[in-house]
Amino acid sequence: MIPEEYIAQKFFQFNGGVKFHKHQKVYQGSCFICKEGSSWLKKKRCYFIPKKNAVCCHNCGWYSSAVDWVIEVTGLSFREIANEARSFDFLPPSFYEQEKIKKEVKTHRLPADSINLFDKTQLEYYRHNKVVRDAIILIVKRRLHLAVNRPKTLWVSLSDKVHSNRLIIPFYDSKGDIIFYQSRAIYKDDNSNKPKYLGKMNGEKTLYGVDSVNESCDTLFIFEGPINSFFCKNGIAVGGIQENSYCTFTTTQQSQIQQLPLFKKVWVLDSQWLDEPSLKKTEKLIEIGETVFIWPGDYGRKYKDFNDITIELKTDQVEPEFITSNSFSGLLAKTKLLQIKNSKK
Repeated sequence: MIPEEYIAQKFFQFNGGVKFHKHQKVYQGSCFICKEGSSWLKKKRCYFIPKKNAVCCHNCGWYSSAVDWVIEVTGLSFREIANEARSFDFLPPSFYEQEKIKKEVKTHRLPADSINLFDKTQLEYYRHNKVVRDAIILIVKRRLHLAVNRPKTLWVSLSDKVHSNRLIIPFYDSKGDIIFYQSRAIYKDDNSNKPKYLGKMNGEKTLYGVDSVNESCDTLFIFEGPINSFFCKNGIAVGGIQENSYCTFTTTQQSQIQQLPLFKKVWVLDSQWLDEPSLKKTEKLIEIGETVFIWPGDYGRKYKDFNDITIELKTDQVEPEFITSNSFSGLLAKTKLLQIKNSKK
């Protein structure tokens, strides 16, 4: 079974003006296959019906299983689709059951017994605790407490079964509520046993940084991980990407992006000169028409990510103008990326 969340994300990605009708449990949008004739976005006659596991268009007459529709619009094989879907952190059984599950399963805003590392009173109380002290050392070493787009809080848990002894990065929504979090390894031995970054269990990824988006800058800079987005005004982060996948957002992240329609969007990944997964993901983003920051050689050969730049240059931000002046799409982006590839041969 391919999870509903995956199909829904593809439906949002390829169709136009998609809406989810909560009561009918149906997605509706302009058909990617027929483009609704000359009525793109004016008419929305394509439907994804999870209950029937089907996609149909009342304009061109397309009707198929949801997976066959994904194969048609993406050109992916079933095996490739299955591999992409397997990478999802959270696979809800369906929207019908999801609301019931949310009521039955107790979820927590943050890991158990989390300590606010930006709270002077708590720091004074735990001043002799080694984990707390090491977390502060990591924050200061990487200049996270000074970053222009840092979160309102950073945390550490001493007792959580999954996220203990790790730096907790909260994801706030536009209302200022913590709705997701990621934890980062503090110790190398922890990193060898677990991934460097872990997301909230039983929670769908949201976007980091939507609470601090400012209209004084007309561009959203979309990073893979939150820490690099700390150092850029209007930096937001998806909390991890799959290098060979055309998927960019979860359903919730897509909804958050749609609430910011007036902003231009630029993807900012790790250096394509030094990071092969970043190079591959940049190719995928260019193929689907996205604008991507291509690292200039003098920076790309030396620094892996934005945090590396800010540490060495002892600065608290990377100026947006530096990013936009090195951001490209279409043929020009492909040419820039080809130059990087050729330099590696």
